[in-house]
Amino acid sequence: MLSVNRSITIWEEHAFWIAILQDHAIFVLEGLAPYEKQWIAAADQYIQAFGDLLNKLNNLPKDEDVSSERMIQIAKEIWPVAKGYYEFEGTVQRHRINNEIQISLSPTYFNGTLNENQEYLRQLSFYVQGQPAPVLSVVELLDLWLEDQLGHAILLRNVLDPMEVDLIHRIDAYSLKIQGFMVQNRAMVGYLRFSPPGFRRQQLLAHEVGITVLELNSFINMVVTRYENKEVFNKTTLRFLEHHFPETCYFIISLSDYAPELREIAMNCSLKKPSFQS
Repeated sequence: MLSVNRSITIWEEHAFWIAILQDHAIFVLEGLAPYEKQWIAAADQYIQAFGDLLNKLNNLPKDEDVSSERMIQIAKEIWPVAKGYYEFEGTVQRHRINNEIQISLSPTYFNGTLNENQEYLRQLSFYVQGQPAPVLSVVELLDLWLEDQLGHAILLRNVLDPMEVDLIHRIDAYSLKIQGFMVQNRAMVGYLRFSPPGFRRQQLLAHEVGITVLELNSFINMVVTRYENKEVFNKTTLRFLEHHFPETCYFIISLSDYAPELREIAMNCSLKKPSFQS
């Protein structure tokens, strides 16, 4: 495995994941019907809790080592909040499946956000011991983030006004391409029974995924520009649209370990939303 030129520090890991989970809580809050007061209150508590954790993290040196007492301590503080939010979203998903809650987010939407939360909990299980978390294999990495990219494409389609026919057709093409990559990645699991990881076809898949993800990112950036210029009819928010960017950057940085031609882009992308500090 080739080493990436830009590694994500432990501080950046926490800042990225806490901000992502806070966004997820905001999206739950925005999706709930006004009369779902119990769930609204719970979502708001998590929004505040993640904000408090980000404030604490911002008071720590950004070059702090994973094994330092301060980093171990904050990991221990993050764990119950991240785990509690995981259980909260899972409960909301169960109620949505049974039509026992009114929220504009679907059960499959929560599969994606729960997958991401689960990955952070996996990492935290090492951080609380002062240890770096093992990196995901390329199959695991693609499994997690291709589903995320597909989810973003489908969600974007769903928030566009039906009159935005050209944008809808273009996002549908990206969705089909990502689904094809997901099928190929699942096939890789079978090949790895007798072939060591990193064979040429798997390397090509990582490269092709990276190129497509960057193309999708540019497309969504164009949609955001139109949003800011009031040139696209939609039913969403700027935060919801920009949520795509830090996750894509994280994916590209991680993927560049397996597709070194992505390294230059990985060096220059941002793990934060352009218009929001968290």
